[in-house]
Parts: sequence; structure tokens; C-alpha cells
Amino acid sequence: MTETTLKEIAAHINGRIIGDENIVINTVSPLDTAGQGSISFLANIKYNKYMKTTEASAVLANKELETSAEAIVLCDDPYYSFCRIVELMYGHRQHHKPGISPNASIADTSQIGDDCCVYDYAVIAENVKIGSGCMIYPGVYIGEGTVMGDNCIAYPNSVIFEDCVIGNKVIIQANATIGQDGFGFATHEGVHHKIPHIKRVILEDDVEIGSNAAIERGSLRDTVIGAGAKIGDSVTIGHGARIGRGCLLVPQVGVAGTAELGQYCVIGGQAAIVGHIKVGDMVMAAGQAAITNDVEAGKQVAGSPAIDAGKARRAYTLIQTLPEMKLEIKRLSKELEELKKAHGSNE
Repeated sequence: MTETTLKEIAAHINGRIIGDENIVINTVSPLDTAGQGSISFLANIKYNKYMKTTEASAVLANKELETSAEAIVLCDDPYYSFCRIVELMYGHRQHHKPGISPNASIADTSQIGDDCCVYDYAVIAENVKIGSGCMIYPGVYIGEGTVMGDNCIAYPNSVIFEDCVIGNKVIIQANATIGQDGFGFATHEGVHHKIPHIKRVILEDDVEIGSNAAIERGSLRDTVIGAGAKIGDSVTIGHGARIGRGCLLVPQVGVAGTAELGQYCVIGGQAAIVGHIKVGDMVMAAGQAAITNDVEAGKQVAGSPAIDAGKARRAYTLIQTLPEMKLEIKRLSKELEELKKAHGSNE
């Protein structure tokens, strides 16, 4: 951690200070738990109530607001600016650089670039090509013919099967699996026959794959994760699926084979996307949504099956009152029958 002044922070994020620029900042904190010497941020209006009670020394905001903090730093995007401040003060995880361990198993036909580190008990198979500056942690397996770009990180016990293509600055978290066989079977006379999956997995530049995620290789076409996409823990991407540039898939999402997501989609936790459908650019799906049909670009969906998010919210609000509505409908039906009988008797 680096202690710094508010003036230095504002210069780093191109922000404008309202208050004392010489405040010393030594930590970062949420608004409601911040103390003296900390900097916090307001990016969601529901936390506005803490602005008048926070004990933070400074707060990032996109407009001037009343606050108990000693200073406000105005910036266009407080959340992104806060991210940059955390990087400035703490940095990312530091990797030791022991070089190539003699306890690693590396095939003679493999090529490893400059300034790479391969830890104990990693296995690199035949004809693998690894770029410069990569970190291969203990227990990693990289299969035959796989190509990996520069400055990648493969954390412990991650597995990359044969003939995968890994771009630059890709992060593969612990226990993730890239390029496993897809869940594809041809059922004949009651027997499930395994379909060979002969295509590749391609992870484009700046992709991150979460812990325990599984990215299946394709059977008839490559499985592709677009540049800058972030795949959460325990996500499964089926064979031949296409995930567009910049997508965010929250943990436990499931994407079936050959489904296609456009660019910059956000898919909430435990959502499911069936195969052979297309989801447009910038679609947002709520947690546990079940997307069973094509979705137009820019839509927000929720529910199972997934429908327009606004309609889903109204529908789920009604669910709470269904027992009372049922009783009221029964009462009204009974009154209606009585009125019919009375009307009939008058005739």
C-alpha cells in the first residue's frame, strides 16, 4: 500500500477537488465503514444516504453533493476512478519470478518465450508455443499444439487441452478447464454415443476465465470467447458457443452449445442460455433468467422463461398477492352466480 495525498490522487484520475487537496489518504473503504484517512466513492444513488454520515476523508462523486467528508473529488465515472485509485495504492497481485523450474515437465518441441515463469509440476506437452512474460503456476497442464500469447497467467491446476488458442494478457484462474470435450452425445437404440469434438477453443486478448469454469471445445465449429470478456467462477460454456467482445458472465452461468452472445452483454448469476439462439449486443439478463429464444440488442430480460425485465418485475410483484386474488375471485364468482340466480327467478 502507498500513502498519498488527495492532490496526487486527483491528478491520477484527472479529477477536481472541492476541499483540502493536502489530505493524506492511506486506505480505501466503502462509504458506510470508512474512517479517517480513507477515500470512498458514490456510484449508486441508493448509497447517497451515507454521504452525510460517512467518516471518509474524501469521496469520489460525479457532482457536488452535501457530505460529512472533508473533500469531494469530482470525476465522470466514480467507480472506474476508484478502481484506478486502488491500483495506484495497492497494485495487483505480485508474482514471484523463479524462472523455469527443473521440476516442471516441458516437452523438447515446445517453445517458451522470454521472461516466462514455469513453476513446479506444471506440464507443457509437445509443440506448445508460449509467448513472453507468461506465468504458469504449479499443476497447470497445457496440451499439445496449444498456442499462448504474451503476458498470460495460468493459475494452479488449470487445464488447457490440445490445440487451443490463447491470446495476449489472458488470465485463467485456478482449476478452470479450457478445451475439454463438449457435452455431446448421439443416442441410438438407448445408448448415448460420444461425439468427437474436433474443433478448438479460442480465447481472444484480455479474456479472464474464473475458477472452476469450463469452456468446451467445439464439435463442428470453434468455441470463441471475445476480447475483453470476463467469465466468472463455475461458468460453463458449451461446445461451439460464441461469447462476444466485452461480455460479463457472472458466476454459475450456463451457456449451451452453439449459442451466440453479442458484444458487451451482462448475464446475471445462475442464468441459463439454451443452444442455437442469438442474444444481441448489450443485452442484460437478471440472475436465474432462462433465455430460451433470441433476444434483440439492448434488451433487459428476467424470469424463467426470460421476458422483458419490466414485465417480469410487475409479474413477480403479483405473485405475492395471488392467494388473496384467488380468494377474491372465488368470492366474486359466487356473488355473480347468486345475482344470475336472482335475475333468473325475477323473470
